[in-house]
Amino acid sequence: MCYYLGRMFVEGMSKMRNKVELQYESQFKQYLSRITENQRVISDCISRCKRVQIYEGDLVKHYTSDEGKTLLEKLSYSMEEAKRGINPRHSIQFKGTKGYKSIYEGTHSLNTAVRHYFDFMREF
Repeated sequence: MCYYLGRMFVEGMSKMRNKVELQYESQFKQYLSRITENQRVISDCISRCKRVQIYEGDLVKHYTSDEGKTLLEKLSYSMEEAKRGINPRHSIQFKGTKGYKSIYEGTHSLNTAVRHYFDFMREF
């Protein structure tokens, strides 16, 4: 499957995430290691931040424009909205089951990762 980002077509999301650069990634990784020792959790958080950047743009730019409030609003999605079949406000696509519960859980995990990144930016 091909994905279009700006002027670039890229095959596969995993290839795309590997090419997306998260600014201050090594410092963010150190920040996360103060929260948890679990390397899988740290890796997943970084990967989720990169995924959000693919669809919603650079996280540092979001942070500098309004401390990320607009992006976090787009990544807010309640279980009630999911049950009612309301689509999330973000443009991020999810693979696998298309049931709204999985979209709710996916959106929640992306929101949490981005919140961690913005918390890191406040300290940075």
